Amino acid sequence: MSNPRAARQSLKGLLKRNRVTYAVTSTLKKLPYPLLSGYMRFCHRRYGVEGDKVFFSSYDGTLYNDNPRAVAEALHALRPDAKIVFRLNAKGRRMALPDWVKVVPQLSMETLREMATARAIVTNAGMKIWMEKFDDQYYVQTWHGDRGFKKIYLDVNPNRLYYKKEGPRIDLAVSGSEFGSDVYRTAMDVKKEILACGCPRNDILLRDPPEAAARVRIALGIEPGMRVLMYAPTFRNTDSGGRQAAGLSLEKVKRKLEQTTGERWVCVTRSHEVARGIASDAAMDVSDWPEPSELLLITDMLITDYSSIGGDFMLLNRPVIYFQPDRQGYEAERNGLYFDPEQSPLVVAHDENELLDIIAHPFDAPTNCRAVLDFFRCRETGRAAEIVAERVARAMEGTE
Repeated sequence: MSNPRAARQSLKGLLKRNRVTYAVTSTLKKLPYPLLSGYMRFCHRRYGVEGDKVFFSSYDGTLYNDNPRAVAEALHALRPDAKIVFRLNAKGRRMALPDWVKVVPQLSMETLREMATARAIVTNAGMKIWMEKFDDQYYVQTWHGDRGFKKIYLDVNPNRLYYKKEGPRIDLAVSGSEFGSDVYRTAMDVKKEILACGCPRNDILLRDPPEAAARVRIALGIEPGMRVLMYAPTFRNTDSGGRQAAGLSLEKVKRKLEQTTGERWVCVTRSHEVARGIASDAAMDVSDWPEPSELLLITDMLITDYSSIGGDFMLLNRPVIYFQPDRQGYEAERNGLYFDPEQSPLVVAHDENELLDIIAHPFDAPTNCRAVLDFFRCRETGRAAEIVAERVARAMEGTE
C-alpha cells in the first residue's frame, strides 16, 4: 500500500512488522476468520461502544453509495453530531466525500475497531462471516434491491454458514415491498422487525428532482433532447471481476427506437457492482457512475434481465423490458426464481427479435408500471432514508 499509515493498520502490515516466521504466517493465512473476529471481540471488550457512532458499508465497502449512503445523509441531517464512518476500498476513497464522513480502508485493523465499537451498523450486502455483531449494537440490513427474480442467501444455499449467521444478527431489515419482506423472511431468516417503508436509495425517484437529472446529463455529455436507453443486467456467476457480455445488439435496439419514435436516442450500459462494465456496441458504459438511481432519472427506457433495478425504475412510470434469452440456465444457476415471469405483468422478451418487436409496438408504460408495482405489493414512501435514520437515531439514544 502506498499510504504508510494504512499499511501499518492492515493485517498484512502487522504480520510483516512483527517478522512472523513463514510457517506461522502460512498458518494464519489459512485461519483469517478467527483472527479478524477475535480482534473485533478484543476491541469491543477493551473500548465498548460509542453511542454516537454509526458504521456504514455499501457492497462490502466498495463505494459511498446506495441505501447506506442515503441513510447516512439523512442521519447527518437529523443528527449532525453523529460520528459517521464509511468502509471503502481504494476506488471508493477516491470519491468526493462529505467532510463529515470518516473513511476507513475496506479491510484494516482500524475498520475492525470502528465496526466493533459502533453503536449502530448499516449495510446493504450482509455481514461477512468474520464480522462480529455484539448485543449492544443495532444492526440495520437494507439489502440492495427487493423486487428482483434471483434467489439469495438461504434460498440459494440453505447450508452455507455465512448465510445462516445473517438473520439472527439483524435488528431491523428494510424493504421496499411486501414481496421483499417475504424474501427476507425465507432467504435471511430475519427474526426481528422488517420495516417496509421503501428502499432509501429510491427516495430520489419518487421526488424526481429535475436539477439532479440535468446534472447527470451534463456530467455524461448527453445532449439536450437526446432520449436515453439504459441496459442494466444483473450478474452471472462467471461475471465477477470481469466485463459482462451484453448478449444483444444495442445498436439494433437504438435504430429501432429511433425508427419507432422519430427521436434521437443514446444507449448507455451499466453492469452489476460485482462486474467491471459491459462489453457491447453501445455508445457509452456508465458502470463507474456510483448511484444507479441518478442514472435512472435520465433514462427514458430500461432493458434489464432479472435485476431489481426494473422494479425501482417503474417508480418513474417509464417502460421496462425484461430481456431473458437465457432463463433456463439462469434458473439453474440461482436454484430457481422467486416467481414465473410469464405469470406476472412484466413485459418479457425471450430473444432479440422479440425485443425489437416490443419496441416497434409501444405499450402503455404507466399502466404496466402500476400493475407491476401492485404485483410486488410496493411500499415505497419517498422518505425511507429519513424513516430509517430516525430508527438509527433512536438506537443511538438507547430507546430502540
